[in-house]
Amino acid sequence: MKILHCDARRDEIQKTVYSCGEFAYEYISDFAKDLPGNVASASIAGGCTDPEGNVYLGMRGNPSQIVKLAPDGTYIKGFGGELLGDYLHFIKYTPQDTILCTDTHNHIVREFDTDGTLIRDFGEAGKPSDTGMDMGTLARMRRDGKIFPTEPYLGIVGMWAFYEAQRRVKRVAGPFNMPTDVDMTSSGEYVFADGYGNRAVHIFNADGTYRKTFGGVGDWEKPYEDTPGDMLIVHALCVDARDHIWICDREKDAVHVFDTEGNVVGYCSNNMGMPSGVDTDGEYIYVVGRAGYLTIFDLDLNMVAQLGTFNSDLRAHDLAANKQGDLFLFPTHANEDHQVIKLRRIRN
Repeated sequence: MKILHCDARRDEIQKTVYSCGEFAYEYISDFAKDLPGNVASASIAGGCTDPEGNVYLGMRGNPSQIVKLAPDGTYIKGFGGELLGDYLHFIKYTPQDTILCTDTHNHIVREFDTDGTLIRDFGEAGKPSDTGMDMGTLARMRRDGKIFPTEPYLGIVGMWAFYEAQRRVKRVAGPFNMPTDVDMTSSGEYVFADGYGNRAVHIFNADGTYRKTFGGVGDWEKPYEDTPGDMLIVHALCVDARDHIWICDREKDAVHVFDTEGNVVGYCSNNMGMPSGVDTDGEYIYVVGRAGYLTIFDLDLNMVAQLGTFNSDLRAHDLAANKQGDLFLFPTHANEDHQVIKLRRIRN
């Protein structure tokens, strides 16, 4: 009798490639290496890269922290800890060699140096702006007999309350109500996605002073109707090389593109797989969806590639690009079997 055992290194001994047109990527399922115990099992909500190719992870937990990986994925250090709340969302590396972190539940964005020293906050902790969002909606609906959710048996009462409250945002307001993402323009302005409790984009001057707010409240009764500029969830943001502001409107399955004055200059919808994360390498803009789709645009707002299929292993909550055009996917709940996925760009 012949007895065989399959190789446990199955991911390492094969090559999986996603390609469309001139874009081809080798899929590397687990990029991070030698993570310590508290990080190895943590949810990685998002990430970013620096000019040297290091990768920073936004680890969500209680407390959350920032984790730095070397270009080969080896663990270097973690920091943040008690300075971050339990719901870190997305992070961005700045030209000033600092890291901006959206502390969603505390309604602030924190800026750290790369040693973990807090530089400043944008917003006031615990003081959300008035958008009409009401976290008590679900409780009242249950008491009035209008809804009978099963969540007491699933242990996610708070999540159902959050979903219902999001649908009740009435108006665009100033900073901040559960901010989700941040980036910077070429002139050093700060651009914020204020997206879970607001439907706004805020711009601050390079000195950190507030400049303006724009946005619009979308219609949850007609979620897939094209309404450029009116948004359901301002989930992710990046600023491209021409200072266009790209917004992932996840629940609308759409991407809105604005100039820095708030004018809509582009819009893409349908079959984006719930666009959840967006980043740029300076030449292209990459949008990843929770359903497993990766969509690539050029600076002229042309769609140049569509990769992935429904429920493919490209499912992710966020992504980051490096200068070489490699991509790093951060799946969190979209694909809990992997923490950091690398898509290595294959060039002819």
